[in-house]
Amino acid sequence: MPTDQEASAPASAVYGRVGPPRLALPTRGTAIGLCWSGAEGAGNLILAAKVECGPERARLVKLWRPFSDAPGRRDIRERLAPWLADELRWAEGKLVLGVDFALSLPETHLRQLGLLRQALKGPGALGLALAERYLTEAGDFTEGASRFRGELGKDRHRLTDSYRAELHSPGTVRTYRRTFFGLVALAKLDAAFPPWDPPRAGAPIVVEVRPSHVSRTLSGAGPHRDERDGTSHASARAAVLRSLRASARLEFDMEVAAPIVEDCAGDHLDAVLAAVGAAAAWGQGFQGVPNNVPRCEGWIHSVPEEPWRER
Repeated sequence: MPTDQEASAPASAVYGRVGPPRLALPTRGTAIGLCWSGAEGAGNLILAAKVECGPERARLVKLWRPFSDAPGRRDIRERLAPWLADELRWAEGKLVLGVDFALSLPETHLRQLGLLRQALKGPGALGLALAERYLTEAGDFTEGASRFRGELGKDRHRLTDSYRAELHSPGTVRTYRRTFFGLVALAKLDAAFPPWDPPRAGAPIVVEVRPSHVSRTLSGAGPHRDERDGTSHASARAAVLRSLRASARLEFDMEVAAPIVEDCAGDHLDAVLAAVGAAAAWGQGFQGVPNNVPRCEGWIHSVPEEPWRER
């Protein structure tokens, strides 16, 4: 005998299909996502997306390059803390920053470099130790990053990379510059870094987010960066935006959406996804870190797994 629910379902419905995903964001506060870069002239490449959360809806209010007027990496390192303090004031003390670079290294690499104790304290202490060891007096970030990569040796994944199905570990050829410069830039930053420490009043919150995991979890989306052979993924970027509008009730103007869809590199969308992922983790109180994840390796925060399931 069919159940009452099965009998009331339309004949054309697909068996087992659930409703669209629903994502709960905070009812108050601001989330900023950073699409980071460790290349020379990084200020011309780093993108930020600001999402203001409200009781009914969230709104994507701004997409910009916050360090374009001072693109040098040394300038960015000096300006990051004042910039974050200004954004905290605009957010009235409620701000989370989602960054798309690793906030720590695999435990094996930390022991190999003798930096396990610093990593246990958090990204600020680890970044300061990296700067003291690998940066020359002239602040040559390229040479320092190369020395850092050379001492890491074989690529290794953190446990959180495995949980989030992240392909690139913090020290790969593709990511080591972002990891090195990101950690060095965070040195001495007055902020809370979950899961190393809990959020505290009057301080910004900085978390690691993977935009690809956010889009994959919400909409099953694949790559949204255009291929070198000319294959365009503009339709995929537009689909992810529609998914964010439906699941997170994210509002945005067409003037803001257009550059996101047209950006063949996908950096604009990455910044938006980093902001949404950080806001979603904030709404959950940054909970759910598996017990077996080493404290020194940190955690990649994101939206809840399978957000379409009824809870």
